[in-house]
Amino acid sequence: DKAQTPSSFQQLEKLGEGTYATVFKGRNRQTGEMVALKETLLDSEERTPSTAIREISLMKELKHENIVSLFDVIHTENKLMLGFEYLDQELKRYLVHEGTTGAI
Repeated sequence: DKAQTPSSFQQLEKLGEGTYATVFKGRNRQTGEMVALKETLLDSEERTPSTAIREISLMKELKHENIVSLFDVIHTENKLMLGFEYLDQELKRYLVHEGTTGAI
């Protein structure tokens, strides 16, 4: 497998934003696969945030059909980008639509 770089993905639309990161819908330029890209901008003097390191460690361990898969970590000088499996609906909307009985 060839190492991925930020340019390996086409950023399509912003899906959400939190305190530390922004999530974009993206497309893998080689495969055409849709992905979710979680992007954290890093200060040049700042190390990778411990919250991001914990998230990466946990997500690499978790393998379950009900948990989105982390398939790529791209670390550059000013950006940390996590590549996740893309789902076209967020959990809250799914639960409101489908109900919570037997959901998980």
